[in-house]
Amino acid sequence: MYNCGITGSSGRLGINITKKVNFRFNIFKGDISKKKQVDTWVKKNNFDIIIHLAAIVPTYKVEENYLYSKKVNYYGTKYLIDSIVKYKKKPKLFFFSSSSHVYKVTKKLKKIKETEKTIPVSLYGKTKLMAENYIKKKLKKNNINYCVGRIFSFTDKHQDKSFLVPSLFIKIKNCKSEINLKDLNHYRDFLIISDVSKAIEILCKK
Repeated sequence: MYNCGITGSSGRLGINITKKVNFRFNIFKGDISKKKQVDTWVKKNNFDIIIHLAAIVPTYKVEENYLYSKKVNYYGTKYLIDSIVKYKKKPKLFFFSSSSHVYKVTKKLKKIKETEKTIPVSLYGKTKLMAENYIKKKLKKNNINYCVGRIFSFTDKHQDKSFLVPSLFIKIKNCKSEINLKDLNHYRDFLIISDVSKAIEILCKK
């Protein structure tokens, strides 16, 4: 069984992964934006795999406090990567959960491909792309396998009501006559959270 270090285990995806994926999980319980706490966790453990999920996610929260979000999403990732290199840890794989927000759609009804040029569409996407670039630069140089998963929209019944699908359920439940939806002239992919967890498990095992 793989010994897997995981950050962000208290988020919806992290909770699902630790429940559904058959790894031995070592959970990071500190503050990812605190370098000393990250160093301590990495130094005392040897991981086969690291799944890095810790992040400030809702776009409105990132916009409300960009400096703190950058500290978590970018610098938190940087501290983790720097610790892996510093203490000469070599996991079989470092998995980083990124986002579709690293892409900017220039034409309506255009489906995004992985090969599209990365131009962040939001401040959240900007922090994720910064983290991606640091991972690629540092881990490639140190011959450590990494995988960047640019996860698009997923849904879970316990998701915060600010996300689209839970908000739709609330509107339907409270609807007395009709529901008016705006800005629907584009594509959106929605995955069930368990499918995302399964995909990450398959990628890690490969």
